[in-house]
Amino acid sequence: MDRSTYQKIAALAGVSVSTVDRVINERGGVKLEKGRRVLEAARTLGFGRNLPDLWHSTRRIEVILPRNPTPFWQSLDRAFVRHGATLPRHYILQRTHLRENDLGLWKRAILNPPAPRTALIIAADAGTEIAPVLKQAADRGETVVTLTTEVPGFPGHSHSGIDNVAAGRTAGHLMSGLLRREGQLAILPPHERRTEHSQRINGFREIVGDRFAVLIYPTHDLSHRLSAIVSHLIDREGVVGIYDTGHDSMEIGETLRRRSERPIWIAHEKSEVHQRYLRDGILDFVLDQDPDAQAARAIFEILRRDREGIDLLPAQKQPELRIYCRENL
Repeated sequence: MDRSTYQKIAALAGVSVSTVDRVINERGGVKLEKGRRVLEAARTLGFGRNLPDLWHSTRRIEVILPRNPTPFWQSLDRAFVRHGATLPRHYILQRTHLRENDLGLWKRAILNPPAPRTALIIAADAGTEIAPVLKQAADRGETVVTLTTEVPGFPGHSHSGIDNVAAGRTAGHLMSGLLRREGQLAILPPHERRTEHSQRINGFREIVGDRFAVLIYPTHDLSHRLSAIVSHLIDREGVVGIYDTGHDSMEIGETLRRRSERPIWIAHEKSEVHQRYLRDGILDFVLDQDPDAQAARAIFEILRRDREGIDLLPAQKQPELRIYCRENL
């Protein structure tokens, strides 16, 4: 087809010429509804011969996750492998793992995928800085679903994850109910760059701030620092409660195990390490964001937007915060 033909189809379908080109030549990156309109317009105008079969054109979903060895991210990655295997055969799910704390790398991965894609699932490595490039991906026809936290400055996108402010408030409520002595509280985030950690911090402080002084000690993912930090907080700062927003926490657990009188400890994610510390009475509560449900919901949201294949995957609810203690493991 020449450009004038593309223009006629575009005018009838109410889309751009570039969208017509992407549909006719099966380049991907076009939402199913627009693709249908393009093919219907082409057939109406008498150009029905050799048109692609929209239902069986390859649809590529890219999942972008941080390259992070902690149990939560490993569980999330494995969940995408499991749920990706249930996709209709003309879907391809590609997993990409990126180095953390490299905003330029993440922006390039969003804007320049290794292959054309129709949808992007991403656990964004930044807050408002990443929103403009995600909007560009959405504007060119990709379905964008965020994981772990919504992205500020990118309203209206699909999100598969818990309410992290509510998670922090929940930790604050549990901490307040357990404490029977005065002192300071400490928050130990891996870093403050990721939005979910800053949201948990804010929620926690909303609840406990009137009663306790709160110290924040970002560890910048250096787990070997945790033992020294925890010892300092207890011995020098008089800390009576620790809220760990996202470590695997073996250094914290072994440090507290050696204490005859330990602070209240609340952590995130139901890892094997955390389950062991719950059973041993060293860890008081774990807040879990259910990585399996996050992956299932993200994939389901893309199929729902495409309005195809959803009968192959059970309807998925929005992931919910789960609370664990020794008694309900």
